[in-house]
Amino acid sequence: MYAFQLTNALYKNQANIDEIEIYWLIPIMMVITPIVYLIRLKLFDKLVLGIDLKKIEAELDEYDRKENESQHKNDIK
Repeated sequence: MYAFQLTNALYKNQANIDEIEIYWLIPIMMVITPIVYLIRLKLFDKLVLGIDLKKIEAELDEYDRKENESQHKNDIK
């Protein structure tokens, strides 16, 4: 977004550059903003809250394995 504003400041001789470039800016920001937010969220969870997604995934897999074993034991009985 700042790059577009800087371009507008440097090239003042084009009168309608703001009107045209906003149509380019919106889709670009629709892609970049969620990506940056998700990266920030992962870093915040890992560094500040101490949440490691790999550990959570391993724990869920362990619960699934135990549940499958208990169902298998019940099926044998």
